[in-house]
Amino acid sequence: MVRILTRTLLVTVLFFVSLTSAMANTLTATVSSNQVTKAEVFQLRLTYDDKIDSDRIDFSVLQNQFFLGQPSFGSSLNYVNGKRSSRSEWTIALKAKQLGTISIPSFSIDGASSQPIVIKVSQDKDLPKPSELVTIQAQLDKKSLYPNEATQLKTRLIIKSDPRRLQDVKISPPAGESFTVEQEGEPNQYQTIINGVEATVVDQTFKVIATQNGSHILNSLGFEATFVFGNNRSGTTKLLPVKIAPEQLAIDVKAKPADSDLVWLPTSKLTLSQQWLDDQGNPVSLIKQPLELKLGDSITRQLTLTIQGIEAENFPDISLIYPDAVRHYSEKPQFKTLDNGQTQMTIRQVLIAQHAGKAVLPPISIPWFDTQNDVAKQTQVDGVELNIEAAAITANPEISAPINTTQQLVTQSGFWPYLTILFALLWLITLLWHVNSRNKNTAINTTTENHANEFKQVISTVESNDTVQIQYAVKHWLTTQKGKNDQIEQQILAELSMMATKQYSAHPDKWNNRKLVDLIKKLYKQRANNQNSNNLTKL
Repeated sequence: MVRILTRTLLVTVLFFVSLTSAMANTLTATVSSNQVTKAEVFQLRLTYDDKIDSDRIDFSVLQNQFFLGQPSFGSSLNYVNGKRSSRSEWTIALKAKQLGTISIPSFSIDGASSQPIVIKVSQDKDLPKPSELVTIQAQLDKKSLYPNEATQLKTRLIIKSDPRRLQDVKISPPAGESFTVEQEGEPNQYQTIINGVEATVVDQTFKVIATQNGSHILNSLGFEATFVFGNNRSGTTKLLPVKIAPEQLAIDVKAKPADSDLVWLPTSKLTLSQQWLDDQGNPVSLIKQPLELKLGDSITRQLTLTIQGIEAENFPDISLIYPDAVRHYSEKPQFKTLDNGQTQMTIRQVLIAQHAGKAVLPPISIPWFDTQNDVAKQTQVDGVELNIEAAAITANPEISAPINTTQQLVTQSGFWPYLTILFALLWLITLLWHVNSRNKNTAINTTTENHANEFKQVISTVESNDTVQIQYAVKHWLTTQKGKNDQIEQQILAELSMMATKQYSAHPDKWNNRKLVDLIKKLYKQRANNQNSNNLTKL
């Protein structure tokens, strides 16, 4: 009886041990290939026959020997013939960091462990060299500079492969400790064919400004990316890291001469020109001097300074002391970069005669240092002689306008309102008719808005009672009013003359701006009506 019980107990224990063994979870590791090249990407898959969290596997143990992709994880729950089964799976892309034999270590979960895997890594023989995929060219205009002088660096990046194969692209811009580097314009990218191979070319220009004398190194453009190559037959993917180190360009920055002037303007080329304009914006001939002006008349001096290799903030400040016979008003300088890399400044100085007699407007001289010949120079434009006539005083200044001005104003007063209404109706009808022509209407509205803003500005200037600014602003505004009424324009000029007469006569009298404001409003309204009519004709 005891034997039977002992045998029964042993069978029961063996049964439960067998059942427990059958129910133990397993962790399995497999790879897509265990013989790869150094550039080849292969897959590691781990499976565990139970549902579990994704963070139970730590892939960081692979970082020393492999480049790691982003792991993916999934779990599933299945019922087959009434039996329930669970499964968790991890997949990660790997690429070897070294040649030879390396191993994927064992992973463990709750006592279940995978088997280590040995990977044999060989050298790639069919991948191109980095220089066959990417080329960088750099051209420096000048390799010898002075402090604050600039030169152009032109770079060209050539990619001799499909750009869609690029990953993690990093382009390092030119840089140097003793230089300020600025990008000029936008990169120019285009496709071309080089030795029968389609290539992508990116051209970029940089402005390099020397900040400290001495021998220095400027690092040109640098490039870093990963090229992806796939084989449709074998289904393999290879990654080729490409890194092009920046070319080192040597630049000699000469010391500033000890005897140089306080105004330091180093450049290889500088030009200065001027043009004189009358109050209508027309060029003034300087053949016959002195120039004849009347009190209140204006003349504009337009200066153009063009310098090679100098930034706008380093341009000289052109300010002069003019004689008391004129008042001057300088507009804000306008800068632009020319196609040849030179920077150009244009400045307008409006001079208004305020005292009778002769006056000499001084010349303008710009000192600079010729870096091409290492010598100090001066560039100059001449001044101008003026003869300012005194304004005549009449017994009744208000009669200085044309005799029939008042009559014509009364005659026109009943005509223009009807004409304005007519043009407005025509404009509304045409606008409804051409409701689909939104682009043209937008352009017309933008132009109208610009004219309205200019009109508001000139009215504001007149109401400020600043004689100098009124003379300039009104005459400049008249030159922009195409299709204006010549008769109203003459009345405006006459009123400006009246303003100058009262301001600059021997016995100054207070001037009322009301008449000038009314005339400007009338001219603006008449011109707006004509413009609306022209727009309707075009539509």
